[in-house]
Amino acid sequence: MEGDYIMIHTLTLNPAVDKILYMKQYIKNTNNRVKKVTCSLGGKGTHVSMNLSQMGTQSNAFGFAYGQNGEFILDLLRQENVHPEFVYAKQPESRTCYLVVEDSGDSTLISEKGPVANEGQVAELFSLMDKSIQEGDYLVLSGDSSNFSDPLIYNHVLDRMADKKLKVFLDTSGSSFKECIQKSPYLIKPNVEELQELVGRKVESEKDIIEAIRQLDKYRIEIIAVSMGKRGSVVKIGDRFYRARPPKVNVFNTIGCGDCFLAGLVFGTEQGYKPEQLLRFATAVSASTAESPLSFGFNVERAKQLMPLVTIMKI
Repeated sequence: MEGDYIMIHTLTLNPAVDKILYMKQYIKNTNNRVKKVTCSLGGKGTHVSMNLSQMGTQSNAFGFAYGQNGEFILDLLRQENVHPEFVYAKQPESRTCYLVVEDSGDSTLISEKGPVANEGQVAELFSLMDKSIQEGDYLVLSGDSSNFSDPLIYNHVLDRMADKKLKVFLDTSGSSFKECIQKSPYLIKPNVEELQELVGRKVESEKDIIEAIRQLDKYRIEIIAVSMGKRGSVVKIGDRFYRARPPKVNVFNTIGCGDCFLAGLVFGTEQGYKPEQLLRFATAVSASTAESPLSFGFNVERAKQLMPLVTIMKI
């Protein structure tokens, strides 16, 4: 790698157009009237890139885009100062996801499955990544890969990039997650359910979470951040455990909070933040996202206001 410049790259296998439907209350088996509709960008990796842009850091976004929805996705990324390196095809059509947001702050996400990339398109994606990703860069693998014919595609990416000594930030689930942690990524961000899948047992209390994290020591993962929604997170950094609690906020919707938390961890790592500063920043930007009407993005000034209200404790 030339000099000390580090580039952040994200990979989104199944990006989407998020159609956000605002209504007073969603009631099953009846006609629900929508007050307002907006369209936004969907996909966990692309959300990380968009949030990094708001934090003042550019990133390359890799992925697949199809049809008019795909053009919309690429346009939005460029508008947010993200550099897209996508494999594009006119057909079929990138998926649409429907986010129902109620006045109470409750939200429901309904996701289309999305198209499956063929072997040629996957090879083209790998070629783009080979050319752009340099030794020592950061790579964020975020989102589900179950719609691919080979759900272990993330594992193939890590094998392909092994010689480049990347810092890998991993946020996925299922068999792909279990395989990828064997490659010793720098950071993983499971929720409690995903942690249970990794260790093969029930995880309920904070003590259970800590014990489960310790079961993963053999994988030599520097940061394990277990997200618990509005209760915050339990995080192991090196050999130390921390509890991060967000302040109370006026929740508009919670979709995208985890992606912003991950973006905060990536940004803080790149900036060289110490553990408590890293967790305070990531928790504050995530809390600010909960107040946003969109599925990504946060108010920078509001995040600054929330930072001193975040509670960080060593466990």
